[in-house]
Amino acid sequence: MVRHWVRFFCGDNMTADFEAFLKDVLSPMLDHPEALRIEVREAGKKRDVLIFAEQADRGRIIGKSGRMISSLRTLVQAAGEKHGLIVNLELFDEDEKDRPRRSRADHTEPATEA
Repeated sequence: MVRHWVRFFCGDNMTADFEAFLKDVLSPMLDHPEALRIEVREAGKKRDVLIFAEQADRGRIIGKSGRMISSLRTLVQAAGEKHGLIVNLELFDEDEKDRPRRSRADHTEPATEA
């Protein structure tokens, strides 16, 4: 496991490193580790890291008060910054894999009349 952590922060293939790191960290704590799937979408310097897991395992990935998912986001963002990348980490239900993904920038508030 340490091997992936060192490679994660020092390697050149960030896509494979994100996947290996997250699988190593998340698999032992899940009830259905076989259903865990990590997908990395690349667009220039931006990386969207998508975690797909069973509904029953999502609470474990989110953690108490969102601490686990927040910590994972911090780690992948720090590793990405070291390589000049902008990294966004999101968690999805396995049922959501075919649903089109909206980024945070796509979420705009409707204009209100004054």
